[in-house]
Amino acid sequence: MDPIYSNYAPTFLYVDKYQFSDTWAYQESRVPYSMFRYICSGSAVFKVDGVSYTVKQDDLFYIPQGSMLHCTALENIVFISVRFTGSMQLSDEDMLRQLWNISQLYPCADTPEIKTWFENMYASAVSTATYKRLVTRGYLNLICAELARRSGENQETEEELKRDRTTEAMFDLKYIQDRIKATQQNIDPRVQLLVDYITVHPEENLTREKMCSMTGVSESTLRRLFKKVMGKSIFDFITDTKMVYATHLLATTLEPISEIGYKLGFESPSYFTKRFRENYGISPQEYRKISKET
Repeated sequence: MDPIYSNYAPTFLYVDKYQFSDTWAYQESRVPYSMFRYICSGSAVFKVDGVSYTVKQDDLFYIPQGSMLHCTALENIVFISVRFTGSMQLSDEDMLRQLWNISQLYPCADTPEIKTWFENMYASAVSTATYKRLVTRGYLNLICAELARRSGENQETEEELKRDRTTEAMFDLKYIQDRIKATQQNIDPRVQLLVDYITVHPEENLTREKMCSMTGVSESTLRRLFKKVMGKSIFDFITDTKMVYATHLLATTLEPISEIGYKLGFESPSYFTKRFRENYGISPQEYRKISKET
């Protein structure tokens, strides 16, 4: 697997079960997160970026983050909808398709365990168990893995398997730094170090001095290397990572939006809103409202 994507994981936001009559229609709008929908009963037409799909009972439908979505019921319909974002996002890429060729529509009548995963995820989310987020995250990963399996056999080389066995301490800074000397990956290990660290520390405001110290290169060299490998500046990558974490906080907590902005290191609520709108096309307030409706 391309090491740029090696740290990708789905970040669970919200799950709910919806019941709509045959008159239900969802006006076309851009979806600021990804969704899996499992059709429990009924049927509908889901249009994604202008392409229409007819979904029916026991179908699983994937809606990528940032796509234009329009829905029309064909009869009374019930579905479980799971919202999530990626732990990292590059440009406007559909990361699940980029990594594992995941498609839009999957008939699942012959795979009853998938329906069970959705039902258990929903039941866990509405429970009072303190460990419920562990359960929901686990089922989300199972769903992604099953769709990846269905979309084609993806084989890793022996070298990649050997590397994966050594990543138990993947997010420990010392381990990441040690990889600089040992790694033979195609991606520049200094850039990989910084990507790893940024991804798991979204609330930290990294200074230029710390980043240069971590990687052992000058600021100008680090900027050049990072842009060459990642296709965007360090500043933009850090902001995108913070925005992914912000979507999680907006959808799953009642924290004031201003506090979320300050927590992520933005100097003012207005600047946080400006950067959020640049990333998702809507304000944090609108995102939180949409997250309660779809």
